[in-house]
Amino acid sequence: MSRPAERRQAPRVAERLWLSLDDAKTELPAETKNLSAAGVYCALEPFIPPMTKLQLRFELPVGERRVRIRCAGVVVRVEPIVTTESKARYHTGIWFSDLSARDREAISEFVRQRLSEQSSPR
Repeated sequence: MSRPAERRQAPRVAERLWLSLDDAKTELPAETKNLSAAGVYCALEPFIPPMTKLQLRFELPVGERRVRIRCAGVVVRVEPIVTTESKARYHTGIWFSDLSARDREAISEFVRQRLSEQSSPR
């Protein structure tokens, strides 16, 4: 049995960053699991249905400075994490539907830098 072809167009890096999501009703905090110039995979407490449009805000640590990213995204995947009766969490994939060229390049450079750091011998 063969594996399905990789559909991702942009490299991604496992990175934990704080992210703020706004669905026009409320602002939600989230933590990224991985990031690429195409989207983000994060952990959330509330369930957000696929195809929900969101506004995203986060900062990338680049050396001594922080690059602020603001963009629009669409939920494309939701996977429940082991939950308890009182608390549920979801891994949620969000595709960046509206991201400026400057912010896309900043994310691409951040991902390349982190991947380079991870692959270099210590």
